[in-house]
Amino acid sequence: MNTCTRIFRRHAWRLTAALVAAGLFTTSALPSAGADAVSDKRAQAQALSDQIDALGRKESALAEQYNAAVLAAQSTATKVSQQQAAVAAADADANKAKTAIQSDAVNAYVHGGTLASLASRNGAVTAQADGGLLAGEYMSTLASTQSDNLDAFHSAASTARIAATQLQALQKQQAKAAATTNAARSATIAAQQKVQSSLGQVKGELTSLVAQAEAAKQAAAARAAQAVLARVQTLSAGGGGGGGGGASFASVPVPVGVGAAAAVAAAKSRLGSPYVWGAAGPGSFDCSGLIMWAWGHAGVSLPHFSGAQYSSTTHISMSQLQPGDLVFPSNPGSHVAMYIGGGQIIESPHSGAVVHIVPMYSWFVLASRP
Repeated sequence: MNTCTRIFRRHAWRLTAALVAAGLFTTSALPSAGADAVSDKRAQAQALSDQIDALGRKESALAEQYNAAVLAAQSTATKVSQQQAAVAAADADANKAKTAIQSDAVNAYVHGGTLASLASRNGAVTAQADGGLLAGEYMSTLASTQSDNLDAFHSAASTARIAATQLQALQKQQAKAAATTNAARSATIAAQQKVQSSLGQVKGELTSLVAQAEAAKQAAAARAAQAVLARVQTLSAGGGGGGGGGASFASVPVPVGVGAAAAVAAAKSRLGSPYVWGAAGPGSFDCSGLIMWAWGHAGVSLPHFSGAQYSSTTHISMSQLQPGDLVFPSNPGSHVAMYIGGGQIIESPHSGAVVHIVPMYSWFVLASRP
């Protein structure tokens, strides 16, 4: 064995490793049209996903507008009932007064002696005064007083009727607003579903492109490995044979409790439950419905509307957040979630999604504590 052969064998492994690295690096560094296509498709999928999230936030805001309209309509319905009761009571009082007036007038006219005695006690006339004159004066005073009473009763009844009519008109207006909001929400969901369908198609295309690109990469890496092995074998043969180092590269690698704790536990128990417009559990929720249900299990009653939840709880700064606190965007009537600690929230976001835990969004800027 000559000196060149010994030198070759001594450095064969180092040389082969360098050739392998150089061959694979060259393969991976080559520009690929397939990689560009994958990158473009991924960007398209991300854009669609962002659009779905934006539509979801819009739908959630519409859902809360609907909840606000329902809450207002319920309040108005109660006021309408109260005014209707007031109308009935005023009518009854007016009829009762009218009957009493008629009865008093008859009695006063028929029982003149009684009227004369009353007049004597009041010092209005002497006992010798003419009974007919006394009766006339009494009847005139009585009629005037009772007429005033009747006018007051009729005025109250009229006012009550007007208020009831106005409240009923407001109730119809609120019902119309709720219907309009519901229609807008349906249109938003339809748009969301259309985008979701496009996203599904793009994801399918992306999967196919990724598979093709990976297959091409694997094939290129295999060809590079074979080329390296061929070079090693050539060098080994030129160096006087033996060594056996080249053969060893035949397999080159290719590169709930109490209070807030109870509310958090209750919310977490609903993970995976679907978002449903206007739902408040136990199987499905909208955003404020989840909060109302979870805090209800902690013994705290909250309204089914994010705006009302914010206004009926204690406002705190975002720096004071503790698990169980509620977080809202700048318009608290558009969405609500529950902070659970560690920079995370639990929410029921929008149609097509489920109750989930995610990092808190940067657009949550308001907070409150039930």
